[in-house]
Amino acid sequence: MADIIGTIKKDNALRQLFYYMALLVVFETENLFIPGKYNIHSPLDDMIPFIPAFVIPYFLWYFFLIGTGLYFLFNSKEDFRKTFLSINLCTLIAVIVYALFPNYLSLRPLTYGGDFFSQWVKWLQWFDSATSVCPSLHVAVCLSLYFGVINCNKFKNRLLIKISALILTVMICISTLYIKQHSVIDVVTGVLLGIVVYVYVYKIKEGEKNGKDGLAENSDQQVLR
Repeated sequence: MADIIGTIKKDNALRQLFYYMALLVVFETENLFIPGKYNIHSPLDDMIPFIPAFVIPYFLWYFFLIGTGLYFLFNSKEDFRKTFLSINLCTLIAVIVYALFPNYLSLRPLTYGGDFFSQWVKWLQWFDSATSVCPSLHVAVCLSLYFGVINCNKFKNRLLIKISALILTVMICISTLYIKQHSVIDVVTGVLLGIVVYVYVYKIKEGEKNGKDGLAENSDQQVLR
C-alpha cells in the first residue's frame, strides 16, 4: 500500500486520476443524500422533443472518457495530466455548486415507450437521479476531453481526429437535451464551466509554467556563458 501511495505522489498523471475517483465518490454521495431544492427549467426545454435514440450519443460519453484517458495514460502522460486536471476542476466546482445550490430537473417523461431506446433511457434514469444537474458535468467533462484531444501534440496534424472529436462532443451535449437528462440551462452553464477551466489550465496555468521554464532555461544559458 505504501508503494502504491508513493507511486501516486510521484506521478502527476496518476495523482489526477486518484483525485477524479475521489471526486466521483463526492458527486455520487451528493446525488444520494442532497435533495434537489431549485427546479432548473427553461421555456426552450418545452420546445425540445423527447427522442430516445439520442441515448446512443449520450452513452458514447463513457467511451470518450475511458478511451481518451487510456490513450493519454499510455501515450502522453502530460496530456493526461492536463485533461484530467481540467476534468477535476470542473467536477470540484460543480459539486460545490450542487452543495450550495441544490438543484433538480423535472423534465423526464412520466411514461416510456416499449421500444429498445425508450427502455434504455428508462433504465438510465432509474439509477441516475434527477438532482445535481446544473451545471451539467456530462457537458463540462466532454468539453475537457475535446480540448485535451485538440491540444495533444500527437494529434497536431490529425485533422480527422479533431473533427471527429468535435462532432462527438456536439452530439453528446445535444443528447442530454433530447433524452431530458438536462435542461438548456444545465448545458449552457456546463459549456461555460468547461471553457473557463480550459482557459485557466491551458492558457493561464500552463502559460505561467512555460514562463518559469523559459526563465530557468535562460538562467542556465547565462551561467554556461
